Amino acid sequence: MLLEIANGNLAFRLTVKDQDTNFEELVIILNKAAEKMQELGYNNPYNNKTSNDTPALIVQKVQDYIQNHLEEKLPTTNELSIMFGTNEFTLKESFRNSLQTSIYQYYNDERLKKGHLLIQHTPIPLKEIAFMCGFNDYTNFFKAFKKKYHYTPSDVKRDTDLSKLSED
Repeated sequence: MLLEIANGNLAFRLTVKDQDTNFEELVIILNKAAEKMQELGYNNPYNNKTSNDTPALIVQKVQDYIQNHLEEKLPTTNELSIMFGTNEFTLKESFRNSLQTSIYQYYNDERLKKGHLLIQHTPIPLKEIAFMCGFNDYTNFFKAFKKKYHYTPSDVKRDTDLSKLSED
């Protein structure tokens, strides 16, 4: 339902078919949220395809979306294509032709860049940085980071700490 709402389908409503009271409460809350958004005239800011949207503009919109949602799970390419008013094949091909990478690889690289910057410029613990960058656990972050940069997050932390000490 959340994807339906995000895509601007505010007429979509869930119905309860079983006796799960927790799920029933959630359905009521989501349906009320959809009604309120409909009353307020909600319009999905990412689903504003016009006849002037070139593949390059769609790629830019997807990049912007990814940059603003790095800590969240990446929607599937099908979900992204619906969100941005194109088809899945065109989206994947346009992205690869423009950036020479897949959507998922771009998303992962951007999460790792964010992590690298946070390690260098903040005192936030490494495990917390991993979660802030959308990784479920530190081990996955560590492995992906080392694969991309050929050194570990703790190497960056240590080098950053040493350079701060030498400045003092």
